[in-house]
Amino acid sequence: MAIGQKFNLKQKQIPRLSMQTWLPLLQCSLSDLHSHIQNIAHENPCLEVKSGFEMAEGSNSSAHRAFLSYQNQVSNASSDEIEWMSISTQSLFEKLDEQIVAPLFPTPISQKIAKQIIMYINDEGYFEGDIEEVAQECEVSVARAESVRQRFAYLQPYGVGAKDYKESFLFQLTDLDIDDDLSLLLSAMIIQFESLEKFLKHPRLGEAKEILRSFKNPPAIDYMPPAPPVLPDLYVFFENNELTIRMNNAFYPDLKVTQVDKYDNFSKQKFKEARELVKLLDLRKSTLYNVTLVLLEKQYQFFMGGALKPLKLQDVAQELGFNESTISRAISGKYLETEQGIFAFKDFFSNAIGNVSTSEIKSFMQRLIQTEDRTKPYSDKILHERIEEHFGVKMVRRSIAKYRQELDIPSFKERKFLYALEML
Repeated sequence: MAIGQKFNLKQKQIPRLSMQTWLPLLQCSLSDLHSHIQNIAHENPCLEVKSGFEMAEGSNSSAHRAFLSYQNQVSNASSDEIEWMSISTQSLFEKLDEQIVAPLFPTPISQKIAKQIIMYINDEGYFEGDIEEVAQECEVSVARAESVRQRFAYLQPYGVGAKDYKESFLFQLTDLDIDDDLSLLLSAMIIQFESLEKFLKHPRLGEAKEILRSFKNPPAIDYMPPAPPVLPDLYVFFENNELTIRMNNAFYPDLKVTQVDKYDNFSKQKFKEARELVKLLDLRKSTLYNVTLVLLEKQYQFFMGGALKPLKLQDVAQELGFNESTISRAISGKYLETEQGIFAFKDFFSNAIGNVSTSEIKSFMQRLIQTEDRTKPYSDKILHERIEEHFGVKMVRRSIAKYRQELDIPSFKERKFLYALEML
């Protein structure tokens, strides 16, 4: 393997440096690194920062291209495009606030209640507060506060202010110009989402299905800003039939330290801090490189197309001579691009149950769910039994729910509903 030598920088060097600067620098994601250092440079006349983004334009990485495209879209947008792109959580609240007027909210107290409800609406458009608390804050009855919240069914974006997806769909239903029979059918289907199979033979199922598909979930989805593409910190790829590690240096800012004319204590301190930051930035690179190097050694089978092995943060920390907390900060929000795709550093660490890594168990669980009978999805109890039988291990059932949540897999009842909706 052409993986080079480990950087000769160890934990013992860090106490001589500023921990107050080091820890945030280590934990900062690569996409936020330039702005983080720029903020430091604003307070240090001895430090000049140049963005590394323009140096990355020649990269062949798909992640690089996606990130640069996102950056260019934001930085080169016209004023009209910027206004459109700025639709965000604040724009949602502004949209709601301008609708808190008569005739829907005709009195000062109803407007006060409505504005208070808005304070408890999250980014997705759902009401996540306590209506009793709203009532107390506005000095009205709970029934009065709830009646005001129900009027949100007539606000745009439709469905906003609901407590959950079912109520959001019911809110969105009020905006439709449909006959009573179809409205009753849709209401029943929404309320009984977990039992959609009851409606499979209804003569107007096709109409109801199309309307259900048109509903927004979450209701404020059009006001949620797009997430920027993931930017990998390092690359592991084959070169001349060998695995090679390359640091994503193109996105690291270029730092230049200059000494100011004055030689007072302030200037000396800022000059020292600027030189220190350069060393810390190199230390960040070396730490991530060394972590990747250990991953390549410990998880070689995965990089060759196999499965991940059990690996703890403590194992890497001991290998590199760092504290476990330092390794935890180092991998937080960091990504590695491989031949198999882009992975979070944390994905390479897993505990073991017997001689089986939790990563293997999760992969097996995913395969089970991908091939399950869509009319009878596997419950956590069945998944638990299948996993224990397949790997010959003993584990508690609550681990199954935990793994499902980590893999973003719905419960068997939710999957049953989603499967039923697909078959409508």
